[in-house]
Amino acid sequence: MSPRRTDAATAAHRGRTGRRSRPRSGTSAKAHLDGGAGVLSPETVTAMQTRETDVPDKWTVSADGWGLGWTLYDWDGVPGYGHDGAATGQYAFLRVVPTRGVAVALLTNGGSSRLLYADLLRELLAELAGITLPAPFAPPAEPPTVDITPWTGTYKREGVVITIGERNGTPHLTYAFVDGMVGYSPDLEMDLVPLSETVFAGAGGGASFAEDWMPVVFATLSDGTRCAYIGMRAAPKVA
Repeated sequence: MSPRRTDAATAAHRGRTGRRSRPRSGTSAKAHLDGGAGVLSPETVTAMQTRETDVPDKWTVSADGWGLGWTLYDWDGVPGYGHDGAATGQYAFLRVVPTRGVAVALLTNGGSSRLLYADLLRELLAELAGITLPAPFAPPAEPPTVDITPWTGTYKREGVVITIGERNGTPHLTYAFVDGMVGYSPDLEMDLVPLSETVFAGAGGGASFAEDWMPVVFATLSDGTRCAYIGMRAAPKVA
């Protein structure tokens, strides 16, 4: 590691910030490791760590299930949980491996935070918990040929409209902020590279989503509604 990464790794290992205080994320993780620690009831701790639902987007935070608030992980048979969060210019990541007594929190307010997360947590969890994180999300060198037509159209959730179509014969996505989010960011335009019939990789999303490849996942709900998932948020098809 570089000296800068070594300093970050040491701080994470010792569970402290530069001011030698414990972040709230660390306190929350410690409470869960201690069965609630008088802050949460054992029943609540169990509910938060028990799978309530699967998720179609298994790549944005590398989890495929949710408990009551926690994202849930299975690292080659080793269970874990965590939660990520973001605001304008700020990103936070938390991973807990209860059987190893390990929790790692990363708080950032700079660029390329997701790449830092991928590099730093992969190294720390390997060293401290013997965990191998999944490889970064990316399309294969030779992508399959997929017809985007079943998913073309307009998808909308609060503040966001997603348009799926083709441009010059290539699957294409436009991500636009609308309503109360107008002006938050310029529209994002990106071509989509298929991984499967329902999973695509978008390049050029920027730091708000992913510096490398952004997962774009399509799914049909039990009532027949088609949805596009970006950043793990579902946008139902409206047109």
